[in-house]
Amino acid sequence: MNGNEAKVEPIGAPDRRPPLERLVRRDDLRRTLTPFLGEQFGCIDGMAVFDHEGVLFVQVGASPMQHWEQLPPEALAALRRGGSRKFGLGGHKYVVRPCFAGADRVGSFVVAMPGGDSESSGAHEHPSEDGERSPLLVVTDALSGVLGAVLQAGFATWVTSEMHLAASESNHRALQQRNAELERAVAHLREVDQLKSNFLATVSHELRTPLTSIIGFSEMLAKGIAGPLNEEQTEYANTILERGEELLRLITQVLEMSKMEVGTMRLSLASVELSEVVGRAFSAASISADRARVHLVQELDPEIPRVVVDADKIQQVLINLISNAIKFNRPDGCVIVRAELAPMRRPFEEDFFGEETADALRVTVSDTGIGIPEDQLSRIFDAFYQVDASSTRQHGGAGLGLSIVRKLIEAHGGEAWAESIVGAGTTFHFTLPIADS
Repeated sequence: MNGNEAKVEPIGAPDRRPPLERLVRRDDLRRTLTPFLGEQFGCIDGMAVFDHEGVLFVQVGASPMQHWEQLPPEALAALRRGGSRKFGLGGHKYVVRPCFAGADRVGSFVVAMPGGDSESSGAHEHPSEDGERSPLLVVTDALSGVLGAVLQAGFATWVTSEMHLAASESNHRALQQRNAELERAVAHLREVDQLKSNFLATVSHELRTPLTSIIGFSEMLAKGIAGPLNEEQTEYANTILERGEELLRLITQVLEMSKMEVGTMRLSLASVELSEVVGRAFSAASISADRARVHLVQELDPEIPRVVVDADKIQQVLINLISNAIKFNRPDGCVIVRAELAPMRRPFEEDFFGEETADALRVTVSDTGIGIPEDQLSRIFDAFYQVDASSTRQHGGAGLGLSIVRKLIEAHGGEAWAESIVGAGTTFHFTLPIADS
């Protein structure tokens, strides 16, 4: 016998098809068959159940059926086409019979019983002369109906599980594809964002160079260094200077935000007197304050300690806060800058006795302006956020100043927050580390 001819060729995907023994365990199969077969079940040495395409589902009894692949070609042909066949092999008698569920063939089975010879017999075994049927015929007749019902239930379960498996695999592939598309989109957006930040940083730097010259020459004209000017000419020069400084602040904000986004901002820390930084910020904002008729007041205790900061960055913080305070103030209002010792909030650190130590300087910038609604305070430090869009058209600004303030203060290890009463004014607070004594 040719082994290649004798092997039952699996059809479909048997490796994915759950064996019937997983759906109906062998012991359950025995319990199912015993009421129909009674003592006849003990006559069976082995049994193998196949689906209607010739794929093995389950075998009961190991010894005679473990070599089911060695079935002769006639038996395999009967197995595939659903016919009946009786043959002998290796001291056992085998019968191939189809399984039906109603009029539909749902599979076949092979039963092995002791005895028999090596010769193949006919397709059916007939009753003896006294009318009694052989045990093999009784067993196969009973199995044909019972296994048909069991096999049909197994197919129904398999079809359901196969549909779920196919749907799950399809969803998984779709999800993987979607995740890959999202990863590519995110990578592209990051690349675009990086290019945008680099472009803004480059453009901002290129704009500052000529603008600095414009501000410098307009300041010389306004002060009469280049020659005396009449009152109208001085007003023009001051306007150029004021608008130039506003534009410079805006460009500086864009540049700083770009540096923060790409991670290129660096701090040059040094021990400095806060009063000197506040004085320079007041000088930069003095023209705007005079034009708006807002008084700038500095209330700093001369005994306050020095702070360890990047002086230029803290000056920018103060200019942003003072400019906002002037912009949203009332005529004849005032902007007051104060400073006092205060504890630096450290969520994960405590002193030995559990007490807070005054190791920071809290700076406040207060105004007497229109105030900010309480429900807006939590968002005013967000980039590009405006409490009132109409104020942007009236006063200008890109909504970057306060966002930069918080980022610069946090870069120094401090905090920034605000308190406000609508109609009474707003107070901004930020903390800075003090120099070691």
